Amino acid sequence: MDRGRALQPAPRAGTKQALLVSMLKRHGGASVRELVQEMGWKANTVHAALSTLRTSGWRITVEQAARERRYRITPE
Repeated sequence: MDRGRALQPAPRAGTKQALLVSMLKRHGGASVRELVQEMGWKANTVHAALSTLRTSGWRITVEQAARERRYRITPE
């Protein structure tokens, strides 16, 4: 089975991963700066979490908006 097309289980409510996924599912997604502020993580930790989501099968797109990149979970 193609990992990119697998249905993803919803993260447990109230976890940092659930917060991360909800921020990435917003219409405009989220920038690293926004994720750092909301999660209380360093930028390298945010990038590692995004990488982990990708390897878990989540489809994350990156868009350039003004001077920052915005990350967003896109539907299949």
